[in-house]
Amino acid sequence: MNISQKGFTLIEIMVVVVIIAVLMGAVTLSFPPVGDKLLKENAERFSALISLAQDEAILQSAEIALEVDEKGYGFYRNENNSWASLSEAPFKKRQLPTDITSKLFLDGISTSLEDRENDNPQIVFLSSGEMTPFIYQLFHENKSSSTMKVSATGEIEQSFTKDE
Repeated sequence: MNISQKGFTLIEIMVVVVIIAVLMGAVTLSFPPVGDKLLKENAERFSALISLAQDEAILQSAEIALEVDEKGYGFYRNENNSWASLSEAPFKKRQLPTDITSKLFLDGISTSLEDRENDNPQIVFLSSGEMTPFIYQLFHENKSSSTMKVSATGEIEQSFTKDE
């Protein structure tokens, strides 16, 4: 009996499906986040770094500060009564994406974020766990925004709004 078979086996089809799935996953991960996802990612990163800076100030028994400017933010440590920039991860200076802008409110008053080269940092984390309370807002050019209200004890209340 001579039976000729035509077509693919189940194994061959499954191998092709797995290869396509892996390639699609790699392509999806290679695209940078955009729009609302980009805004949420930056807001969550900022919130996580605030909590981390507060913990670091307590654990190191040192004052740490945060300076926010129009392009991003950076962390500093008080060394011999002057602020030294922290350059190691995760506290290195961070730049905001070009399509995201920010506002900082201290005591309910909007603070100028322009030309901050010689100013002291606006927010201080004390070794006691207390910190300067503030409100930080991020705005995406598509009109969505994220607001982070940070209390003197470091509690973060985060909200996200999308304007159509």
